[in-house]
Amino acid sequence: MRWPRSPPDCAPACSGGPGARVLIAETIVPDGGEPHLAKMVDLTMLGMLTGVERSQAEYESLLNAAGISIDRVVPTPTPFSIIEATIS
Repeated sequence: MRWPRSPPDCAPACSGGPGARVLIAETIVPDGGEPHLAKMVDLTMLGMLTGVERSQAEYESLLNAAGISIDRVVPTPTPFSIIEATIS
């Protein structure tokens, strides 16, 4: 699912109300100049589609604007990370 630059429509997730937990499995673009799969995917999406991959700071900004705060980001052995968040 591609979220717009503005806060997502979180009605399904937010229906649990304040304190509800949200889990997001997503690639996160790391800081720095070292190679990473998320950066290659981001460039591919930029060239072929209108989507983008996001950094952790971009996810924090996007989710905070929707009233959701990130509790932690859990790396996995795959290119994906799990973003654990709570609805404010």
